[in-house]
Amino acid sequence: MSRHLAWFFWVIAMLALSAPLQALTYEVGGCKTGAGYVNFTTISAAVIGVPAGSTIEVCPGVYSEQVTITQPLTLKGIAFNNASRAVITINDPTGAPLAPNVTSLTTGQPFYAQVLVHNVNPAGPVNLTGITVDGSGGSTGECSIVSAGLAGIFYAPGTSGTVDEVTARNQVNDGCGFGVWVENADATSETITIKNSSVHDVGGLGVAIAALSLTPSTLTSTISGNFLSNAGFIGIEGDASGTIAGNVLTSSGTGETGIFAEAAGLTVSANTAASWYEGIRISLASTVESNKLSNVGTAITFFPDAVVPVKSNTAMNVGCGFDFLSGSITGAISGNVLNDAANAFANWLGSSISGNSLYNVDTIQPTVASCP
Repeated sequence: MSRHLAWFFWVIAMLALSAPLQALTYEVGGCKTGAGYVNFTTISAAVIGVPAGSTIEVCPGVYSEQVTITQPLTLKGIAFNNASRAVITINDPTGAPLAPNVTSLTTGQPFYAQVLVHNVNPAGPVNLTGITVDGSGGSTGECSIVSAGLAGIFYAPGTSGTVDEVTARNQVNDGCGFGVWVENADATSETITIKNSSVHDVGGLGVAIAALSLTPSTLTSTISGNFLSNAGFIGIEGDASGTIAGNVLTSSGTGETGIFAEAAGLTVSANTAASWYEGIRISLASTVESNKLSNVGTAITFFPDAVVPVKSNTAMNVGCGFDFLSGSITGAISGNVLNDAANAFANWLGSSISGNSLYNVDTIQPTVASCP
């Protein structure tokens, strides 16, 4: 055999060996086919059938299933034939009780999670983008899903990733509905980002987006650029840390607080909240700045002993601008604008208040508790 012919056969052999290593596209729904695609009929089959780190493209359509993800990957809704949303719905359309598939380690509450991320191995991020998770049909009475929470998306302890351009809707469950729930109780540090997403019609006293961590602080969450309507509150609580920025909250439907910042070292900035009982509730050491709050009972409520610089916020048409709950607050309250408030500073004790602009305020510092 000549040297050139041997070289030719060697190249052919190498190409044959490398063929399985060529990049493949993993697809759910059948809108794209061909030699370069590996097709799955369900999302659940895809998330266990691809190599770790893969991207799964999900065609537009309705997927009635409960999805559990246990390896790092990206689940991505794609556009096809003028449609762009893949919708994951309750997997028992008959309305029968649904079994919980995870228990929160931070609250002890069982959950039925429509998309559950847990026990990820090998370690790595699970990213969700361009999909809708619809909880319609998951409730017939108060906390009706066997007295458990209904979560559209649930990141369990030890997981990380990004939720981007995702809609969570109709996780009602009459007081136990949650749009996106993330938590960590593991020793390993995790980071989860929820951005550019929409959460709506999470009814009762439900929660739109919540991030919680037990001691020590091992969860860092960024909640930014999201839209919430009739969806409960945004919250970072416990021993978690992170940022709540650039979100728009309107039409609470719950009579509760729009943003809970109840952990140390949080930054709450550039959010807009309208039509809430309270706009922002804060405790521990946080920074609250450049938020816009309107038509709320109290713009910002301070837990006693908070260490909070509050600056450059604007509150309009409020019962109270700031309610200190008769506690000692450390941190400057400066550069804020109040316009049309029954009371400016209620239950104030000792914080530095200066340089604020007050317009159309009935009482600057009420002598009795008079906030909603």
